[in-house]
Amino acid sequence: MARKLLIVQIPNNDNPLNQLNGLSSMHSLKLALAGLAIAFGFISTANATPITFNLTSPDSRSGIYSSTYAMQYNYEEEDLGLAVTGWSYGIKTTTTKTCKKYDRKGACKEWKTTTTTSLNEAIEQDYVGKWDGLGVEKTDTPNHAVDNEAGDYDMHLLSFDEMVKLTALDIGWYQTDTDISILAFNGTSFDNSSLLGKKWQDLIGNGWQLVGNYYNVDNGPNNGAVNAGGITSQYWLVGAYNSNFGNAFTGPNVDKSKGNDYYKLKGVVVERPVKIPEPGTALLLAMGLLGLTLARRRTI
Repeated sequence: MARKLLIVQIPNNDNPLNQLNGLSSMHSLKLALAGLAIAFGFISTANATPITFNLTSPDSRSGIYSSTYAMQYNYEEEDLGLAVTGWSYGIKTTTTKTCKKYDRKGACKEWKTTTTTSLNEAIEQDYVGKWDGLGVEKTDTPNHAVDNEAGDYDMHLLSFDEMVKLTALDIGWYQTDTDISILAFNGTSFDNSSLLGKKWQDLIGNGWQLVGNYYNVDNGPNNGAVNAGGITSQYWLVGAYNSNFGNAFTGPNVDKSKGNDYYKLKGVVVERPVKIPEPGTALLLAMGLLGLTLARRRTI
């Protein structure tokens, strides 16, 4: 009977060629993983670049009333557009007639006309005026400022071309205090006309969220920084402190100052959101490279 010779080949790890191939494969894997770590680490730790808008130097205006007043001021910085409009409550005028003098038959022969004005709690658009910053122009005094006198709350609507994170405000002229309220739009779609006729308190929970109430912004201990929570939005409402949004304050001082607030908005600083890749994407890619390297080693 012929004998069959069984030959078993045992991998020789002492073979220089095998060692070289293994080292080469592991070196490639390490380089690939190191590259991924560097790339994704750089993206995740990258800081967004601040974009500063000087609101005293508009690129254009629309709805122009005079050299100072317009319905909208437009700006552009680093391919990012910004439109600023002004909003506040309106004034309601009521006229009444009373008889001042009657004749002998009891009929009125002389009338007295009395006209009174009162706050109309319905948001309307107003002119924006530019002098040492932007104000919201209306008929009541002081008509050049963003203020909250007598419950008539003024706000600027900041409409950007894309989502941004509002990080700081620059205040120009001010009187008394600069307590400020900020809202961010978090709804699905927005049009300026959706503000018309509403009360300020109607906005919260209906497409708008409170970013915060801030004490003496850009005045005293507050250097103008806002939105520490990093909220992003395309539309922002920034105005004099509005008690309809609550009495909780954030920032270096948690109490509002006494008296009304009057100020001009001189500038804003925003950042574009930093896009960080999903962790799962990087993990899958790394595992794929590891699998390919191990498979290659088994075939050597």
